[in-house]
Amino acid sequence: MQKACQGIKKLKSVNLAFFVLCLMFMLFSANYANSQNLSRSELNAQIKASEDHARRLNVSVSELQSTQRIENESKRLDLVKVQSKDTYYLSAKDERVALK
Repeated sequence: MQKACQGIKKLKSVNLAFFVLCLMFMLFSANYANSQNLSRSELNAQIKASEDHARRLNVSVSELQSTQRIENESKRLDLVKVQSKDTYYLSAKDERVALK
């Protein structure tokens, strides 16, 4: 009878140790998943910021390439007068221009 009781006590302690081990593994897994989710969120935020920056740069490029700016700069530098009516687009795809 005593051997049976000791066997049951050992079995309970083994089950308890296994339960604690499983609980620690579950906590470790949840922590790892949360850290990966946080890293992914940070990377997505960086990607969005980079896309916004690229859009702002594209707007700046468009403004710097406008014919109005070219006219203003040529006036400021006393270069040959450029008029918008003399500007012809060679192709809409490449946005290349030529003066008459």
